[in-house]
Amino acid sequence: MTIAKSRTLRTLGALEHLFAAYGEDGTMNFTIAARVSGMVSETAVVAALAKVQERHVLLGVSLGWSEDGKHCFMVPERPISLTSIAASTTGWERIAESEMNRPLVSADAPLVRAAMVAGFRSTTLFLTFNHAVADGMAAVFVMRQLLTALSGAELTAASTDARLEDRIGLEVPPFFSNSAASGGTAAPDAVPLHTSALRATVNSVEIDADRLAKLQQTARSRNTTINSMITAALGRSLVSLNERWSEEALRVMSPIDLRSEFEVPEHVGLSLSIAITPFERGGTAFWDEVSRVHQQIAKFRQRKMALWMVGDIAKRCVDDPSYEATRQRVLKHGPFDSVMTNFGVLRMPTSIGDLVVEKMWAPALRSIPGQDVVAAATFDGGLSLVHTCVAGTEGLLARIVEILDTE
Repeated sequence: MTIAKSRTLRTLGALEHLFAAYGEDGTMNFTIAARVSGMVSETAVVAALAKVQERHVLLGVSLGWSEDGKHCFMVPERPISLTSIAASTTGWERIAESEMNRPLVSADAPLVRAAMVAGFRSTTLFLTFNHAVADGMAAVFVMRQLLTALSGAELTAASTDARLEDRIGLEVPPFFSNSAASGGTAAPDAVPLHTSALRATVNSVEIDADRLAKLQQTARSRNTTINSMITAALGRSLVSLNERWSEEALRVMSPIDLRSEFEVPEHVGLSLSIAITPFERGGTAFWDEVSRVHQQIAKFRQRKMALWMVGDIAKRCVDDPSYEATRQRVLKHGPFDSVMTNFGVLRMPTSIGDLVVEKMWAPALRSIPGQDVVAAATFDGGLSLVHTCVAGTEGLLARIVEILDTE
């Protein structure tokens, strides 16, 4: 039997290297789900996945090392796997939990997998990604491509692949190795950031179209945004629910979509966690908090700030380009914060040909233990909030909704 050898695609960029180190043992991943009307066959989904994978090279890669020790994407040319799950009354959150608690190991390919739950009235599709090959915005695009292929419509031409630094015009040397500059240990010997015993939990809440319209009206009347309101409510909720923040300030990190600023193609996600808002216990009025959050996030919506952020990450990697040093930076700066990521209105039509898209949720993201991740997304007029955590804060979504409804 002949075993095909993987070819080297290219070296990783700074953010790709960071996320690869972040989830080396395969348990830092995220899942996106969509529900369509009617029963869809497994054969049709497999065929649609093949069409999408053909157009996006990073949907077929694994992570590895070149002969000279450079961190690279490898292309073993394997199809995206599909798991068919028996229909039940189990909510999509429990399926997402199951998918996220199954590692997507970086040495295996591809770094994306699919699952489906087919019933008589509807079919729910799940895509789970290793963060090294996609972010949430790019995942939404991939899901839309999958549904487009399922509908029988033609997909766009194959996309070109390039490092993010190259796309935004930032010169960063592709020098990320598997050993420390001083001769440290190689990545395979590194201590994992996670263990399989630590399980992620996923919870969600829906804010229907009427309630969302009222919140949007309130936001406009106060010259702010839904995003700032949710972020402020998240910060206040965490401070009140989690004793961890009784003696130190909580940092809520907010990814900002910067694709239009850099003219980055739609299939490439460019959302940087660069807006960092501190929260402390105190008597600050809610709307004063919202105003402060709004101003803080606005500081980071600038090209110069984004370039600085990517450049700073790259510089830290180049100062010590070893895999283990990158992992230690993640451990030092990542834990015990929260991430609030708002996808806005999902770029997903409610119908594609004869295919009716009933629902799409904000992604669920498994991260470092202790870190609470809340994702927000609007689809068909309603807003979904999804909370994912490993040993995080219980009751978080209920408190956020309570604050939004009463303030």
